[in-house]
Amino acid sequence: MFNQMKSLHIYLILLLGTLIFSCGNDQKFENIYVEGDLSSIGWKNKGGFETNFPESNFARWGYIKGREVAIILYDTPEAANNFGQIAGEGQTEIIEHAETDSDSGDSGSFYGPKVEKTGCRGFSGAAVFRGECPRREPLYTVFQIDGNALVMFEPLRSEDNDLAAQRLKELLILLNESYRK
Repeated sequence: MFNQMKSLHIYLILLLGTLIFSCGNDQKFENIYVEGDLSSIGWKNKGGFETNFPESNFARWGYIKGREVAIILYDTPEAANNFGQIAGEGQTEIIEHAETDSDSGDSGSFYGPKVEKTGCRGFSGAAVFRGECPRREPLYTVFQIDGNALVMFEPLRSEDNDLAAQRLKELLILLNESYRK
């Protein structure tokens, strides 16, 4: 009987120890980026925004490998999750429109009221640029928050939003790897 109690006691101690250590390792590491971290992945700062993004301490756009990428930094990950989410949604808002045969020439603007940067989209592969724009849409179509950073991404002409979102994830993995070095 004494050996069974001793074995049970040891088993409970081991179980409790395992639970304590496994719960302690469940914390998510939140990166706190600064301006200099962005150049380590090849981002080249080209300009700022007219929009004032509340609670941000850095809001610029630039290029990585021919793609425009906007970076907005906040003091904390919590601020990025709150204010960055609002800014990302506002800057990427597309207003759905009915497809018509008249979607040629300057047929309209299809973006929300907070979108600052727009791009011309909707040219057919055989179309020659004639100074017209089939439709204006947000330049940035996907965004993601990582740590204290909001990153907004322009798709390349050959990409849809799903592929652009995948490329954005790959960029953030690269940024994380560079940050931890």
